[in-house]
Amino acid sequence: MSFFLFLGLLVLAPTCWSRSIPASPLLFPLSCNDSRVLSMAGLALQGINDDRKEGYKFSLNRVADVREHHQTGSGSVYYFTLDVLETDCHVLSKKRWKDCTARHLHEAVYGQCKAIFYINLPKRILYLPAYNCTVRPVSRRKIVRMCPDCPIPIRINSSEPGLSQAVSQSLEKINKEIAVGKKFYLFQITQAFFQWVFGPAYFVEYLVTEAPCTKSLPGSETCLQPPADFKPVGLCRGSLSKMNLDKHVSGTCEFFQTQPPSAPESHPPEHQDPPQLALPSTAAPLQEGPRGSVQLLPELVDENDEGDQEKKPFVAFPVHIDLMADPLGEVLHLPSRFMLDKEEMPIVLPFPEGPGSDECPGPAENSNPLILPP
Repeated sequence: MSFFLFLGLLVLAPTCWSRSIPASPLLFPLSCNDSRVLSMAGLALQGINDDRKEGYKFSLNRVADVREHHQTGSGSVYYFTLDVLETDCHVLSKKRWKDCTARHLHEAVYGQCKAIFYINLPKRILYLPAYNCTVRPVSRRKIVRMCPDCPIPIRINSSEPGLSQAVSQSLEKINKEIAVGKKFYLFQITQAFFQWVFGPAYFVEYLVTEAPCTKSLPGSETCLQPPADFKPVGLCRGSLSKMNLDKHVSGTCEFFQTQPPSAPESHPPEHQDPPQLALPSTAAPLQEGPRGSVQLLPELVDENDEGDQEKKPFVAFPVHIDLMADPLGEVLHLPSRFMLDKEEMPIVLPFPEGPGSDECPGPAENSNPLILPP
């Protein structure tokens, strides 16, 4: 009789374990330099970039912390803390973040993302239920000390005449040289820099929309104004530099390609990339709000420039995820298209704080202390 009672307790143990003991023993710290962890972190970051609608894609600089929570069956929930760098690819671009280039040091934006990521490979599920990121520009004062002649950022809503001239004249050049049967219009300025070379120089980046043009008379054409609901079709970069009476204008664009249709779900051959993130699409019947946000903070002030002012403690990158509050965890209800039974739904714990593995953080792609979160 006691033998069968023991077997019964073994069957009940997993359920009791996930509901009745403190959360911390359920989370297993992993090495931040493990190849499998780096691959999963890259997929999580891909999901973050895919979810965003504004700004530039992030690239992975290093994995700062990772914990694994084994689930009933074959899945696991991972809790990632990622150090990220802003790239030159807009989030509307269809490029993968690995194909984008991190910005030069003088224009760098760096920070940290926290993400909860559910992986169930037998069910082919890669799901990002929540993330939050906090980023800030590199310290301009320190950049100026290192490179006094490097370009400096200017506010994109500035009334600086050179800024508007750089946008209008570079866009005019683009329309003359590459627009055929259509005209590009300014949608939004995304970045602007100023530099003094042999005279003032302005460098701008901006989103454009387009509208069709029709030829009315030989040598002339009529272009429509884009409707208010038109979306950006590309990211353009322009510059305007002046020296005495001479000026130089440049303009190029990278246009966003249409998202290719998704292939039927199947296990990919070994030589291909991991399966695409199974994130909610616009065609999915489930209505979801944004799963996360990105907070842009001002640059860190150099403490040496603060004189004798009282130093107050602060968190350089206050990133929080409040998806779950119950310390014993809550059920994460995934969209029905994943076809999980009720008992297979993952349990998500509050995001872990405090030290994890001794092998974290991992090595950084760019170890410059100016762009590493403290």
